[in-house]
Amino acid sequence: MKLRSTLGLLALALLSGLGGYAAFHLFQGHKSSASVPAVAPASITLTDLSGTTRSLAEWRGRWLLVNFWATWCPPCVKEIPVLVDAQKRWGARGLQVIGPAMDEAAPVRTMAERLGINYPVMAGDVDVSAAMTALGDTLGALPYSVLIAPDGKVVHHQHGEFDAVKLEKLLKEHVKADF
Repeated sequence: MKLRSTLGLLALALLSGLGGYAAFHLFQGHKSSASVPAVAPASITLTDLSGTTRSLAEWRGRWLLVNFWATWCPPCVKEIPVLVDAQKRWGARGLQVIGPAMDEAAPVRTMAERLGINYPVMAGDVDVSAAMTALGDTLGALPYSVLIAPDGKVVHHQHGEFDAVKLEKLLKEHVKADF
């Protein structure tokens, strides 16, 4: 319990610092270069709930929706049913959702089972945070999602939760274009 409290305080401090940084740059007219990932998405590796290292390269040739979340993040948990539905309805059309969670494996496993997550889920702190940054995250806030085309290029990134209408529009715009 003490570890969770410490992590919560660290997350709050990080979000406060990032908020100040974002406000400073907003008032300075700073333009983000978040549309260009720091590394090729295929080179990113994460650890799944069984402890196996997985690479985003495994899904090359498919549309990949990477949704960064955490068990302690209410908007993250709220959007998971939308992602489960998207995987069910769009999987045969070439979409693969994956869910790296910024958390320890045990609570992630429990939450994944409770919510009936039907896509690969990863867990970790440092590696998930590094993957978010590598995929263009500029805020460090959750949820954060990235849509990667079959050729490995990032075509969309979003801070904040998806609702069903917005996600459907995005998938119709990009994924359906391949069919």
